[in-house]
Amino acid sequence: MTPAARIAAAIEIIEEIEQGLKPADDVVRQWGRSHRFAGSKDRRAISERVYAVLRRRGLYAAAGNETPRALVMADLVLGEGQARDDVVALFSGEGHAPAPLDDDEQAVLSTLMAASGQDLPAYDVPDFLLPELTQAFGADLDDALAALDRPAPVDLRVNTLKVSREEAATILADAGIDTEPTPHSPIGLRVKGSHLITGTQAYKQGLVEPMDEGSQLAALAVEAEPGMQVLDMCAGAGGKTLAIAAAMDNSGQIYATDTDARRLGNLAPRMKRAGARNIQPLPWPQDASFEALNGKCDRVLLDVPCSGSGSWRRHPEQKWRVTPDDIERLTKTQSALLRSAAPLVKPGGRLVYITCSVLPAENEARIDAFLEAHPDFAPHSTPTGPRLAPHTHGTDGFFVVQLARVS
Repeated sequence: MTPAARIAAAIEIIEEIEQGLKPADDVVRQWGRSHRFAGSKDRRAISERVYAVLRRRGLYAAAGNETPRALVMADLVLGEGQARDDVVALFSGEGHAPAPLDDDEQAVLSTLMAASGQDLPAYDVPDFLLPELTQAFGADLDDALAALDRPAPVDLRVNTLKVSREEAATILADAGIDTEPTPHSPIGLRVKGSHLITGTQAYKQGLVEPMDEGSQLAALAVEAEPGMQVLDMCAGAGGKTLAIAAAMDNSGQIYATDTDARRLGNLAPRMKRAGARNIQPLPWPQDASFEALNGKCDRVLLDVPCSGSGSWRRHPEQKWRVTPDDIERLTKTQSALLRSAAPLVKPGGRLVYITCSVLPAENEARIDAFLEAHPDFAPHSTPTGPRLAPHTHGTDGFFVVQLARVS
């Protein structure tokens, strides 16, 4: 593909992402599948362009306008320092190049050229989130948001039901994929370079699963042990459920449920691939009550729906999709789930609250309100501490709290 054709492809992908119907990574993957003529270097260059635009979308929009074409122009000028004539040449309309710039776009380009060479801020977030982010990070705000703006590594969780971390690393190395141990998770490997992990035999045989190190640590923080009764109340597609099954060595019982039956339906084939035999998927009851489990669970895991602000490294489009109304709705849902989960924990058991958010409104504020209303629960020490973040741990942002039900 020519450079101009890559620009046209990036614009096409951004146009679809801007519709807000699918995650950006899904759109990028689907574009690659439907354009097989694009080589690996083409797909990588296009993907890098798309994510560069998504990460700096607010700054780029402020310097020009918010059309996908203007955002890509902004990346060419502000992100790469390209000259005006070179940008105009890329938008020639010839072959597979984007259509020529119209008069309005020429004016936008002039604005961008005037701003070229100036230092851009280290981060780019919606204004309404800044007070929450400042409260979360304090003096580390610049470092934290800059880290959330950088691409994330590819981490793998080793399935210890089948293989050790050392054995998995050797198997991947034999397939031409070099890894190194994750610095904090004892069951993780970090991939060096760019590889399609889901195409490997190690993945197909259930030896490894793509999983951010922070998510691995969150699952380990449940401290589930063989023989326990565990409920994963917001299991989604079951990533943490499978990690907990391995930690329990297939002994005991894990109940996995979610309000999204479609996502939960993805768990069965993953269980088979992983060799996990102690997981029982449960349909979500209409009254959101699990009376049969009242007071019987050693652990109840609540990986609640949240803003996803801790995963901006992987999903930068999410920071431009979330609204103040979303935060209000999500915090109500989080509090409701905490109330529903509380009676399921047996005396001496623990409720484990997890978000992939860095916002105090979804984290500390929810726990403070819960503890005030539930004196039979008390904070329990968490191995990682409550907060994980890319600038401190090199992981996605997570909030993890254990609450013990006192006898």
